[in-house]
Amino acid sequence: MESGTKLEDLRSALSCVYEKLAAESLTEPDRVELVARAEVVQDHIDAIQDVIDTDELARTRTRPAPPHSSDRLF
Repeated sequence: MESGTKLEDLRSALSCVYEKLAAESLTEPDRVELVARAEVVQDHIDAIQDVIDTDELARTRTRPAPPHSSDRLF
């Protein structure tokens, strides 16, 4: 579950960036840098989430379907 831990760490970092963006004492260059960092962190989060979603989809597709008793002909 390494990707889950990394995902939580990135979400925490993104939360910190947003908190800093909310500070009124930021200069414009600092604000621009923080927005750029937020975008990079969000891209990493999206990439990890895509891998997790793909893995879950693959596991769902490989599970055998349970037998249905109503499908019997005899």
